[in-house]
Amino acid sequence: MRERKRIGVVLPVGPKDAEAALDTLASALYYLDDSAIIVVVDDSGRHAEFAAQVRALSPEIVVLPAPPRAPGGLGGLWVKIASGYQWLLERYETDIVLRLDSDALIIGAGLEERATAEFAENPGVGLLGSYRTDPNGQARDWSWAARRLNIETGIRGLRHPRRWRRLREFTALAGQHGYVDGEHVLGGGYIHSREAADDIHRKGWFSQPCFGTSKLGEDHLMALMTVAAGYRIADFSRPEDPMAVKWKGLPSHPDELLANKKLVTHSVRSWEALREAEIRAIFRTART
Repeated sequence: MRERKRIGVVLPVGPKDAEAALDTLASALYYLDDSAIIVVVDDSGRHAEFAAQVRALSPEIVVLPAPPRAPGGLGGLWVKIASGYQWLLERYETDIVLRLDSDALIIGAGLEERATAEFAENPGVGLLGSYRTDPNGQARDWSWAARRLNIETGIRGLRHPRRWRRLREFTALAGQHGYVDGEHVLGGGYIHSREAADDIHRKGWFSQPCFGTSKLGEDHLMALMTVAAGYRIADFSRPEDPMAVKWKGLPSHPDELLANKKLVTHSVRSWEALREAEIRAIFRTART
């Protein structure tokens, strides 16, 4: 029987991300429920050293080496994240699963309650994040993902026959549930319901190494599978929502995000003239 937790977190770490990831993990430890299970998929290139640094933060954080020969970037990132999901869901039953980037931060308490309430109010929803509308109220554009999906499921995609076949299967399944080509939530931070994550896991869909060669983003692939499994996607990162997730840079000044009681934000790499070290220092001060 799997152990029950309120929240599971999956965080991939690349070769240049180790130092930033430690601060992101510190924010998760500070704000998330004490029973959270955090799984780090380590592709830092210095596994023993990095794992020791993580253990110094908390011996409860699990650090997994990235899958062997997992390609870098885009589809290769999905392979790494999927391995973290698999490890987590084989051992734990969590109310929600939060996928977090190393340049994202938890900046407030209460994410578990807000997300579980959102899923309870919308039973068909399986994935929450920056979906149709961004934190500044602008419509998000899925056209690049749609074009890439059409390439990889079209004639040119036959260069990778197994990937082509699986993508066409998932696209056909998702289409039965109203999938719009390319729709997704932004990968900096998103949340799966227990039902959706478990369903995808039971179907064996997190084991798709053929996607390692894809130029689709991990967020594009994750959304496609979620809809293929029969779940809807919903906004959780609009101006009125608790997440503030943008692709490049923060959606607004750190002080404004804190004043508006946002709980998760991405990307802390920049905001206007502020650089990552300054931004992290502001949020670190807020939590200490």
